[in-house]
Amino acid sequence: MTRSLSRYFSYSRHTIAALALLGSTGCGILADTNRIVIAEMDGKSITREKLFTIIRDMPDDKRPNIRSKQDYKRVLNHYIDEEIKIPLGEDLAAEGKIEVPREMAREEYFHSILDEKERDTQRLMWNVPIPKPGEESDLMRTYELTPEAIQFQKDVIEQGTDRELERLLGERAVMFLATEAYQNKELTLDEDALRMEYDLSKNDFKTLERMTILGLQFPTAQEGSSAEASAVRQRLNDGESFDAILDSYLSKSMNYGIESVIENNPELDRFRGFWQEASGAQVGEIRGPVFMPEYARMKTNAQGQVEQAIVPECYLVFKVIEYAPESVRPFEEALPYVAPTVAFSEMMELLREQRGVKIFEDKLPTPQGGTSTMLSN
Repeated sequence: MTRSLSRYFSYSRHTIAALALLGSTGCGILADTNRIVIAEMDGKSITREKLFTIIRDMPDDKRPNIRSKQDYKRVLNHYIDEEIKIPLGEDLAAEGKIEVPREMAREEYFHSILDEKERDTQRLMWNVPIPKPGEESDLMRTYELTPEAIQFQKDVIEQGTDRELERLLGERAVMFLATEAYQNKELTLDEDALRMEYDLSKNDFKTLERMTILGLQFPTAQEGSSAEASAVRQRLNDGESFDAILDSYLSKSMNYGIESVIENNPELDRFRGFWQEASGAQVGEIRGPVFMPEYARMKTNAQGQVEQAIVPECYLVFKVIEYAPESVRPFEEALPYVAPTVAFSEMMELLREQRGVKIFEDKLPTPQGGTSTMLSN
């Protein structure tokens, strides 16, 4: 028995030694793996360990779910771009060449908060005044707030605003340099890149379906307006001319007539009823009556100035004067909107080249189980 135990302990010692050796070797491998260089900038190395630290230090709501090497590459590229843009923004702002209002940066911070309730809470806390010592407002009592808690939340918002201000100044700095380089013919915009950006952004260059109408309106506030609009419809069905009927009403009051351009915006419910009635109408065709909610339109006054006018809620009988279907701006018309995006991208490439940026994609880590376990170490 003693001999058996002795053999057991001997085996155990060998096993423990082997496991210890394996463990120490594993730690060494892990350390060596972390030191693998995945990129260079300004002649300095960026390692895997640095990449893991960047991701770990991100706010919880901004940290990406790493599922592929491409996810790692996106994080790395973003980090490198920020390292380039932010110092440029600080320098050009100090020189007075660019400016971003702090209020704009604060609004960008609020907008970056994805949770709507949290966003509303942050806005509320920003607007809550810090009371004088010994004072307590109804709002503080309702939400059990202390002056210290209010100040803490304001500090959080200011820190977020600082980050957004840095980012916006960086973006503006690159655009400033791109514009300057383009004007000096130091930056040329590749037509293929412009056309690719145009193709990717076509939905942004749509002109909505629109109709210009000449209408006879009967405000709902006017008693019997619905019946009067129906009576006009009957007169039209009986063969009377729309223009003659309109003239007869305009002789009583010019407020009966309206000329307006209505766009078919699918994101607005306001004119859905109108377009259900107007859809398919040809120029010269008469439609209605249709209920129209109150809306604002632009008109030219007697002095030739363009001003906003409110069209009251009404029943409308209208004649189609002009019609334009939905269309996409041609490339040439969209160019002023496309060019800045391409110029920005090409300037960033130039800046990266000047800073000696190199990325070694084959050295990027491979995530395990969807998200790299390195992130939690």
